[in-house]
Amino acid sequence: MIRTNIMLTPRQHALLKEQSRLNHRTIGELVRDAVDTAFLQNSVERRRHVALAAYQEGFISLGKLAETLGLDIVTTRHYLREQGIPLAIQDGEEILADVVNA
Repeated sequence: MIRTNIMLTPRQHALLKEQSRLNHRTIGELVRDAVDTAFLQNSVERRRHVALAAYQEGFISLGKLAETLGLDIVTTRHYLREQGIPLAIQDGEEILADVVNA
């Protein structure tokens, strides 16, 4: 990796610091993810990145993530573990809603 310095507004720094704490990630990781999101050229890689972000935010399920990545559920779980991304655990109501919508 290459070290670089950037200037942030106090608001930007506070936001990054809070997200770092909430997501158990370093500010550097968050900044690198933001740069990747903004400048990724490969549409497949960009789609993967967006899907992972949506999963982490709780916008899509593990099944939808697996479908988007072109993987089965078990392989997707292994992939998330390798990436250090925790599995989202659904409560009973969410599971029932998924069953109804399936």
